[in-house]
Amino acid sequence: MRIGIMGVHYGHIGGMFQSALNAKNGDIVGLVEPDDTLYERYASQATIPRFNSLDEMLADARPELVLEGLVHDKKTALVETCAQAGVHLLMDKPLCRTLDDWERIRRAVATHSIELSMWFTSRSYSPFVALRRAILAGELGEIASLISTHPHKIRRDTAPTWYFDPAVYTGPFHDLACHGVDQIRWLTGAECTGVHALETCKRFTDAPKLTDHVQASYQLSDGSLATLTADWLTPQESPSFGDTRFIVMGTEGSAHLRAYAEDHLLIISNKRGAYEPEMPKGTGNAFVADMIDAIERSQDLFIPTRDVFATAQACLQAQESARRGGEFIAI
Repeated sequence: MRIGIMGVHYGHIGGMFQSALNAKNGDIVGLVEPDDTLYERYASQATIPRFNSLDEMLADARPELVLEGLVHDKKTALVETCAQAGVHLLMDKPLCRTLDDWERIRRAVATHSIELSMWFTSRSYSPFVALRRAILAGELGEIASLISTHPHKIRRDTAPTWYFDPAVYTGPFHDLACHGVDQIRWLTGAECTGVHALETCKRFTDAPKLTDHVQASYQLSDGSLATLTADWLTPQESPSFGDTRFIVMGTEGSAHLRAYAEDHLLIISNKRGAYEPEMPKGTGNAFVADMIDAIERSQDLFIPTRDVFATAQACLQAQESARRGGEFIAI
């Protein structure tokens, strides 16, 4: 499958690019990136034609799948253009900036029947894979409660200026906690049916401000409850960019997970007592190859389009609830 890349200056695009290089069923046929240094960094790893715009790349390189690494306010137009051309998409998180953008993207994808997936890396990350296996094996019984934290590190003097511009940046919960919302849906098989959230600014209080902590509580369709936090408060002295914690409580056991700063999973169950399960091998390197294979076989994607939309909607509604001072919003 012919692969195009739109922007390489943000987020997880480096991992997405490597996964595309590893895909024997894919061929990178074009890259749009105005920054010469960034273009050379990626082009040095493979012979990749450079294009000045998305329209030019679509017309001349004819990609069938586009990978994107754009700032948040540029994503909606990208999806609409690719959808109209019948081109599938692998997006970096978050999906978009606002609920209006979400609706525009939903309409474009539905109208033109393309596949849209997202680089939610935790589904392929060893501790989360091990946790899901334990849940599916019944080790925790019926899930009642999930708590997920998403702290990240940032400095005003080195962060992109658009992080402090709400006309560009979606907000910290959608940007950072979308992984956690996807994990909750993936681990439980349930949908988020309602949310109330609150936000605060304790660190970046000088103009331009940046909301640096958001906490959201979700009601799920299976009766379980989930609480998630997202923040830009990780100390600069921390050796890692983020340090995710995940606690799951069930009727027959509990799980306590740490990821990224250190990887660890402790399960305590009535069946087996306390134990640390074996960590399976991660599968992120095959993400693009698996996506291409699923599209060509008309099979469900590993992270299907419906999951991308459901996660983004739940995150954006949480931010809307916080904006309204914690009002409960049905999803």
